Amino acid sequence: MLKAQKHLLNLLHNTRELTEKIKANSVSIPDEPQSTLELQEAIQNRELLIPVVGAFSAGKSTLLNTIIGRKILPTDIRPETAIPSELRYASTERLEALFNDGHSEEFPLDQLSMIQSRAAELQLVRVYIDSPSLKVLHPLVLVDMPGFNSPLDAHNKAIAHYIGKGCHYLFVVSVEEGSLHKQILRNMDEVSHLGRSFSVCLNKTDLKPLSDVQGISDYIIEQLEDEGLPSIVCTVSQSDNADIEHMLSDIEPDELFRSLFLPVLQQHNLALDNLLSTALGSLQNDQASNTRKINDLEQALHGLEKERDRQHQAARNGNLDEQVNNVLHHVRNQLAGAIDDMARAALRSQDDLSRIISDEVRSSLTSSLKLATDGISAQMVQDFCQRTNNTLDCQLHLSQNWTDSLLSTLQAQLLPNLLSMLDSKQSRLPTGALTTISIAAGRFIPIPILQVATALLPSILGGIFGRISEGQKLEQAKTTIRDQLLPDVERRLRPEIATFLSQAQEQALGMLADAFDKQIKAQKDVLEQLNQEASAANREALIALLKDSTAELRALAQTHL
Repeated sequence: MLKAQKHLLNLLHNTRELTEKIKANSVSIPDEPQSTLELQEAIQNRELLIPVVGAFSAGKSTLLNTIIGRKILPTDIRPETAIPSELRYASTERLEALFNDGHSEEFPLDQLSMIQSRAAELQLVRVYIDSPSLKVLHPLVLVDMPGFNSPLDAHNKAIAHYIGKGCHYLFVVSVEEGSLHKQILRNMDEVSHLGRSFSVCLNKTDLKPLSDVQGISDYIIEQLEDEGLPSIVCTVSQSDNADIEHMLSDIEPDELFRSLFLPVLQQHNLALDNLLSTALGSLQNDQASNTRKINDLEQALHGLEKERDRQHQAARNGNLDEQVNNVLHHVRNQLAGAIDDMARAALRSQDDLSRIISDEVRSSLTSSLKLATDGISAQMVQDFCQRTNNTLDCQLHLSQNWTDSLLSTLQAQLLPNLLSMLDSKQSRLPTGALTTISIAAGRFIPIPILQVATALLPSILGGIFGRISEGQKLEQAKTTIRDQLLPDVERRLRPEIATFLSQAQEQALGMLADAFDKQIKAQKDVLEQLNQEASAANREALIALLKDSTAELRALAQTHL
């Protein structure tokens, strides 16, 4: 178990003891300790998926076989047979193949090559290996991804599975390539916009003199810095285990784990802090004052329902034209900046042109949809805050820290979860944590816009490609792409982007409305409970208990968060 896991589990253990101590003194915190126990389970079971990405010539499979300690992954597969392969430790070796229709089947480990021959039927294969190295790596799960030069549909399908679930990406580049190509830089930018980290492995360094390797490494670092991307580069000779250990240490699993769970745990802590403050305030006020506050909270709940209905109606009326136009503007600009590359690709083959457009569209959609969904989320939180604060006494206002934490959690999780088509309980963050102190309320439903967008390309390109003849000059190809292809791409994408943002708005609205509703109901429950049960005899003891508990909760946050 990672140090970060132990650290966060210790926080939750102490939090649970704290809420149980309060409960033993007749102050029941709604949904506790169940929500804390669910968070503990999520942290204990969380895996960190690490997609390993690169061209077929990069030596990914050979590198991963070296890590495993024996040759498991075929190194001579054809691009069209490549499927994502998750490498997992298990004492019982086997394969678990997940098919496109959702069912799974188990096979003996030695049938991996046979399974890969059925790549068109499969989403992914989980490879369970009795490898001490993989056991040590847990909870890291390395994923051998199809190479960049695999067929376009296989490449896009693999990216769709892992785009929201990969925690850190390892880009493997052969020293023979000498630099980072535009395609890999686009993928790195895409990963970065989703808030995911990555590192670069310069592989096969034994094929070049040390001075050449250093020069190539320096140039790659310069390329990354020019793009404003993190410049973590390691060099690996596949025969040198020390190099490989250094590469894996650069992934920093403890930091990954903390980054995944800190927003959720901060919100959980702040929600409890808010409830303890409400309870303490009720004991320091008279019964009539508490009754007024209970009525105010009831009115706030009615106001929330009206705000939810108002925003649902606004979403149905399609008030997202500005956001759709902004996304399309971003896509248009990125495609326009790649016209030279597209024209040269078009003169080679339709497949080359499709690959470039697919990567550019996916990359620009990822970054622009992140901006759009972040903006939608921020406006919703602001609207809900204004609605509740206009109704409530200032002592009952939801703290700025709580609302900031709620927004941060939603923005970190919304787009990756909506984009990802990988349905894995082990890799799923507890998105129900958005409902403040309960993480069991729900999960995001993926919206496959990236798959839909790339599926549109064949029909678009089929009509255009015949107009770009093999003998056509580069400038003519550019004109055809600029004047005919790009407007057609934009026209086809508009309804898909509008649908995605509308559905994203609906899901964000549901999560936020539930979060505000749950927190206000919890405040109301605490007030009603203490207003009925707290007697003058035990009031001072309860006040002391709640003050001590609040201080203890804040100390836990200071130490662990």
